[in-house]
Amino acid sequence: MRIIKYNESVVATVFDGTFENGTKPLTEESLPLQIIALKHEKGKKLVPHTHRPTDRTTKTLSEALMVFSGLVQVTIYTHEGVLVERVELSRGQGVQIIDGGIGIEVVEDAEMMEFKNGPFVEDKIVINN
Repeated sequence: MRIIKYNESVVATVFDGTFENGTKPLTEESLPLQIIALKHEKGKKLVPHTHRPTDRTTKTLSEALMVFSGLVQVTIYTHEGVLVERVELSRGQGVQIIDGGIGIEVVEDAEMMEFKNGPFVEDKIVINN
C-alpha cells in the first residue's frame, strides 16, 4: 500500500494487490469508507455478524476503485483541481480517494468496481485539466 499526500494532507491510498494472512484493515478507522483486506485458507469461517445501526455524519465523499481486469490510468486531484499524481492500476489493484478527486482513463479493456459512501447525491464538480 502506498499513501499519496499533497501539502502533508493524505489525498489517496493505492493498493498494490498484495495481501497479508488474516483480516487486515488497510485504512484508518476514522475514515468514512474503510477498506479491509481478507486472506484466509480454505475452510476458514469468519464469524457471522451485523453492525448496530448508528447515526454517522461525514463531510467528504470517499471513493475506492478496484480493478478486476485490464489496465487503467488514474489521475488524482485535490478538491481545487490540482493534479497530484497519476498511477496505473491493473488486475487486483485499487485506489481510495480520501480527500480529493479522481479521473480515470481506460488504457486496456477493463472491469472495475467503484465504492462510495452514501446516500447518493449528485454533487459532482468537473475538473478541467
